[in-house]
Amino acid sequence: MGKSKVVLLVGVLVVAVMLATAACGQQKPSSTSTQLPVLKVGSEVAYAPFEAVDPKTGNFVGFDIDLIKAIGKAAGMDVQIQNIAWDGLIPALQQGQVDLVISAMTITDQRAQRVLFSDPYFTTGQVIGVKAGSNVKTPDDLKGKKVGVQANTTGDYAASAIPGVNVVRYETTPDAFNALKNSEVDAVVVDEMTLAAYLQENPNSGIVKAAPPFTVEYYGMAMRKNDTALAQKINQALAQVKASGEYQKIYDTWLTPLLGQH
Repeated sequence: MGKSKVVLLVGVLVVAVMLATAACGQQKPSSTSTQLPVLKVGSEVAYAPFEAVDPKTGNFVGFDIDLIKAIGKAAGMDVQIQNIAWDGLIPALQQGQVDLVISAMTITDQRAQRVLFSDPYFTTGQVIGVKAGSNVKTPDDLKGKKVGVQANTTGDYAASAIPGVNVVRYETTPDAFNALKNSEVDAVVVDEMTLAAYLQENPNSGIVKAAPPFTVEYYGMAMRKNDTALAQKINQALAQVKASGEYQKIYDTWLTPLLGQH
């Protein structure tokens, strides 16, 4: 009986040790595994080819989308993208809803008073889109015309700076294109690649590019003014993506096919 009790006690101890070891084994991954820090990104996903919604999958796609994912990977961060209306992007950033905005946003002095921009990642310019047969060839030809723009964009600012232009503001750029297609306005002013993407997707729209870009602009990613450490990390990752050739691959995927669109 005494031996049986000893054996039973040893058996109980062995089982207890095994259970404790198993329990430790189950907890170990959670204590040693590394979870990437989250980078919450805001973007107005309605500005192809930079950001758009794939109609088949519902996924966010585009140059900016692929670029920020590559930057996040290089920086060791888990990128999570939120679709936010254009006018709500900077407020969402300032209120902490997102950490960074990438949305074909031109670096301007006015915006730089509110946000901290990354290094420029893309160079562009504003162009004029018109119906085929229009006599508009230059910005000066827009005098006395109704010109559609997306509100509070550099297209809006560029068109508003032309004397005698009747600027008609829309919530999104596709809205401005539809207005031109329906002859509600005489022209649109928009980023060059965005017009090129529209012409490729809508070859029978009757819309053409009037002339080469009449402005020079640089896109940047926006962060909060005090997030200097994040900005440094993003700039380093952007430089790494460019040096590795990944940037050029993304460019060739989304933008090179659009070059030469008229």
